[in-house]
Amino acid sequence: MAVKTKHTMEELDNLAQTLYYAKHAKFLFYFYAFVSFVFWFLNCFEVEGLYYFNGLFIIPYRIVKLFYSVDGVSVDFSLAIIGFISLVLGIVYEYFTNKYYMNVLDEQDKLERELQQRRLQKKKNMAKPQAGVTSVNNAKATFEDSKLLYIIQPHVKKIKRKQNDLELTFQEVEIWKQRINKKIIENINYSKPMQKGYYRKNLFVMYKDFYYVDDFVYYITPTLDSIILEFRKYGINTYFNSVISALTNTSNLEKELDCMDTILSLNFKKEIIVTNRFKISYDNKPIHKYKTVFKGEYNLSKNLSVSNKQPLYSLIDEDDIGD
Repeated sequence: MAVKTKHTMEELDNLAQTLYYAKHAKFLFYFYAFVSFVFWFLNCFEVEGLYYFNGLFIIPYRIVKLFYSVDGVSVDFSLAIIGFISLVLGIVYEYFTNKYYMNVLDEQDKLERELQQRRLQKKKNMAKPQAGVTSVNNAKATFEDSKLLYIIQPHVKKIKRKQNDLELTFQEVEIWKQRINKKIIENINYSKPMQKGYYRKNLFVMYKDFYYVDDFVYYITPTLDSIILEFRKYGINTYFNSVISALTNTSNLEKELDCMDTILSLNFKKEIIVTNRFKISYDNKPIHKYKTVFKGEYNLSKNLSVSNKQPLYSLIDEDDIGD
């Protein structure tokens, strides 16, 4: 079974996630086979009370009776046959779902390689000397060589189930933040960032190719949503502040992180905030899934006596605009 149709990366990601969970349905077949063998074994010894569970086997039992007769036999193998058929169905189901899942992963790898080749080819074309190239085009080529920089800050609060429940202590808040950051890193590691670390206790990651931005935002958004749901089970409410910027070859990483850390302190809840440097790079990207929406100008200087006003933008899915 092969994936013959041409899918987008988003469609392949959704399909892979669905198949990943569908694979686990094999355990239903194996469990039913196990139960069938156990009940057949107990039935051979005429254990009492088994008739209470006859409802589990009524339909498959009737199907087996169409081609298997117990007339003249001392032991009824119907349940054993049902167990054997369930076992075979589980093996067949596992084989085909695994095969289809691996085909989807191969298709993802193939599409990623194609996209990478296009990016490399585009950069080669941009690097070729052309007549009449303006300084604007030179700036565009510079931004296409930008790196993608992302920083995130989790906020946690205890879900009060009783009126007299106490708030989290500072130490408890830090522990929960560490656990959340660890979970984020586990998910982000699959995307193979070129660098990751902490700046003033806030997790940051950097990717060498700015063109990865759409795939990254598409991936990180549901990842954070799943982390919120996961920690809610532990009685913890979570939300995230996050900032994305573009890092050029002439940029200083520490200064850029310091600026992004200041933006985090503005506490734009549940939004992805992007810098003006990001907007310039993103606007020069030929195709993009998201749109930058102006939020205003903010003083990003940590020294209150010095003004460093810069425009900030919110990154919004274009499909959500106008909803």
